[in-house]
Amino acid sequence: MAEGDQGFRHSGTGMRGGRRTFLTAAAAAVALANRPTRAQAFPDRPLRFVVPYAPGGSTDTSSRIVAEKLAQILGQPMVVENKAGGGTIIGTEHVARAKPDGYTLLLSPAALIANAAFGVKVPYDIDKDLVPVIGFVDLAVLLAATNDAPFKSVAELIAYARAEPNRTIPYASAGVGSLTHLWGEYVKARMKLPLEHVGYKGSAEALKDVMAGHVPLFSDVLVPTATAIRAGKVRGLAVATKERVSLLPDVPTVGEAGLSGTECTIPFGVSVPAGTPPEIVLRLNSAFNQALGDPVIRQKLTDLGFLPVGGAPRAYSEVVAGEIAKWRQVITESNIPAPN
Repeated sequence: MAEGDQGFRHSGTGMRGGRRTFLTAAAAAVALANRPTRAQAFPDRPLRFVVPYAPGGSTDTSSRIVAEKLAQILGQPMVVENKAGGGTIIGTEHVARAKPDGYTLLLSPAALIANAAFGVKVPYDIDKDLVPVIGFVDLAVLLAATNDAPFKSVAELIAYARAEPNRTIPYASAGVGSLTHLWGEYVKARMKLPLEHVGYKGSAEALKDVMAGHVPLFSDVLVPTATAIRAGKVRGLAVATKERVSLLPDVPTVGEAGLSGTECTIPFGVSVPAGTPPEIVLRLNSAFNQALGDPVIRQKLTDLGFLPVGGAPRAYSEVVAGEIAKWRQVITESNIPAPN
């Protein structure tokens, strides 16, 4: 990473110094933005927004919604490119190795957090190879149950779990090492519940078994499981947010349901290659903030189940650092093995 770049700074004792570095870089970028620079001519050609997921999913759709608005704001096309594979590693590496000129952006996946928390070896270093632009959207985590489960609320789940000392309750997630798996283990430890994880290869496969009654509990994200809840195919027990979500207004928050302190959302952001000029990072940050602040765009994202974020680059960097530290502690305390 070039001197003055602000990476994610997720490693322990380096946080304080990293924040000072960011503040210095941000101040310099503001000064540069106040005089004629290349940022005033940027962009002068189409931009590429790399999404490390297959086309057609909700995350891809959210990117396209915002990209269309960004094209209007920046005056150049914003082309969404899907580079799926390797658990988002392929798309992330593609951007990490791209020319640092602001024309190649990454929809930063939540897998960045899980991989760093587990210490998974990847072909890039998020501290050295990527620079945060903005927090993009958050996706709420939820707890759902099969319709024929012997509990219809969190209170009933807790009572059922504690009724017999040797009872274990299986719960499904999208896979071993996923953030929804880690959240399930966090709830298990915090509430002292006898939960047993069953990992699947993706949410769709897990949801199918939960709907069929093969696994009684499901730790997942709001999209697309909220659709199954609304259709009455599974029961929503709690959403891990501080306020109820519009997609599931009748499902209580974890605080209301009796799981206070287990709030959790999955953060997605936007990053560019390290070495991208600070004034261009600020230009992109401003454009994304404008797009995410547009009432029409916000409503479209909310209707999909996302929580629009926005803010300064530093805010997203600090969220990532905090999430990595939190889940690393959960992994250590619950002795969770790294995914294969």
